[in-house]
Amino acid sequence: MSLHTLATALPARLAALAALGLLITACGNEPAEVNAPAPESDQTTEPSSPGDGEEQGDDGATGGDAAVELTIERSLNDEESLSPESGYEEGTWTLTCAPAGGDHPDPEAACARIDEVGAEPFVLDTGDMTCTMIMGGPEVVRVTGHVEDTEVDTEFNKVGGCEVDRFESVDTVLNP
Repeated sequence: MSLHTLATALPARLAALAALGLLITACGNEPAEVNAPAPESDQTTEPSSPGDGEEQGDDGATGGDAAVELTIERSLNDEESLSPESGYEEGTWTLTCAPAGGDHPDPEAACARIDEVGAEPFVLDTGDMTCTMIMGGPEVVRVTGHVEDTEVDTEFNKVGGCEVDRFESVDTVLNP
């Protein structure tokens, strides 16, 4: 009887250890690694330069060559009991970095902040996080584009402590 128990328990224990190893490996990934785009195919592409038929815009940025290209759409939610932060206005801006440009009010400060924090605030999913239930304000900002090689399509708001922290981590980008 003890041989039968040992013979059936060993494979179950090995399977449990393998599953634990996979779980530990998956938990060690950063959010940017989890949402990273799939590796490109083996095709090699030549980087384009401004002289390769691509025109430069008035802000000095070339279409598709900037390290950061974002469209920032600012609005307010329907929560009438909350007041927006001082100076917050609805509207749409563009931001490019390396070179800094676009019609963002302070592209140099915004690009410096993105250099500090990277793409993480733009891809961080707070949906499964335990957060405080606070309302920080009615501000809503939709950001699309890319930060380096990371595609961005996200919404920032101030509903819940995690979202407030995420909003404030890139405040100079969203509300200069």
